[in-house]
Amino acid sequence: MIEFQITYKRSRGPQTPNFRKMSVMLDGTPTKIRIDRKAVIRKHGAVGIKMCFVCDVIEKLQMLSQKVEAWHDGKGVLYTKKREFYDFLFNLDIYVFEVYSILDYFALELGHILKLQKKRNGKMGDIEYFTDLKKAQGFNQKTITIKRKAQILENDPWFKYLHGIRNRIVHRLPISLGGLIPLPLHDKYIEFPFLPDKPKNYNTTYTQKLVPLVNCKKWLEGIFSFVDDVCADIGRELFDKF
Repeated sequence: MIEFQITYKRSRGPQTPNFRKMSVMLDGTPTKIRIDRKAVIRKHGAVGIKMCFVCDVIEKLQMLSQKVEAWHDGKGVLYTKKREFYDFLFNLDIYVFEVYSILDYFALELGHILKLQKKRNGKMGDIEYFTDLKKAQGFNQKTITIKRKAQILENDPWFKYLHGIRNRIVHRLPISLGGLIPLPLHDKYIEFPFLPDKPKNYNTTYTQKLVPLVNCKKWLEGIFSFVDDVCADIGRELFDKF
């Protein structure tokens, strides 16, 4: 199946052995609970494709980060290589959306397996987003475990920051430009633009000098770790010998 050729042969990025094991076992191993196997395979494969894609994008960011340069002319004017700078911002924009969307795709898979729903406008409906998990209602004890782990992730400072950056992009604010402005004159050269200290603020500051690539790796590791950890729970729910 094409989904599994992509998901379990991924060699870049943090390793996710439980996710990979689920990929293999879904391809034929009998399950303890009734599921729509084809639908779950499609959803699991979609998560895997997203994981592969963000690994490609962060590799692109790594390459571009070595080309993004900025320097002072000694009179307070800052210059940058326009093409490389905007290529970096373009890929950073994509990365933020895609790394977060892994969780939304994964939530759809969890909802399908555990038959999770949430109340919307007085009616029960399927969950659609990762943030729906904290409100999810289901018919399985694993629902409680998944909700608790999702809430822990949502309350983690790095995740709150990622969520804020994503919302900043959604509302059409630049992810990072001001980070190139307030450099002291004695700093002649920098390699990166900086992420904003507080992404929710329209006029934000950049005093923390948050390097994009460092944070991108942190987000990647955190999200991959969450997905793999929850896959262990779901795998044990689905299969006798996971």
